[in-house]
Amino acid sequence: MKAPLVAALVIVSLVGAVAGFYLYDRFIPSPGGGSTSSSSCSDPASIGSHVYNPYRLQIVKPCITASGTVDRVIEEADGDVHLRTNLDQAYSNLTNSGNQGYPQYGDLVVEIICVNTPSQTDAIPACQNYTNQIPVPSAGQHITITGPYVLDTEHSYWAEIHPVYSLVIE
Repeated sequence: MKAPLVAALVIVSLVGAVAGFYLYDRFIPSPGGGSTSSSSCSDPASIGSHVYNPYRLQIVKPCITASGTVDRVIEEADGDVHLRTNLDQAYSNLTNSGNQGYPQYGDLVVEIICVNTPSQTDAIPACQNYTNQIPVPSAGQHITITGPYVLDTEHSYWAEIHPVYSLVIE
């Protein structure tokens, strides 16, 4: 009589644990208070296929949405534009120790890819047959961005949204 009761309790516990993990992952956005789940996000024009050396980017979340104010716009040799973005308070947990100090000064790196023709040789093939459609904001503008939340393993594992799938200047 005890064995069936124990088996039933084990099964109920396992089902409860699996359901709990599912519900937590589905309804508790992380990282960022208002991040978007990957199911409601898409990669328009296959932008992600134009990231050069994608192996260097460790995907934390396939897609998030965050907002903040652009501190600095930096044109890179790979043709990308870095937006050093001071995140709104709701998204402040998206930065990590790699974003502190030089060169990010606490800002999230937001990368719009293939904005310019690359001068960096290994980046040239990635931008071929792709025309950037993402608007490039100016410093001081408030933006909302959507894209993969990644860690750049070649740059102190700083946090980025890379590549940007959509950007709205507010």
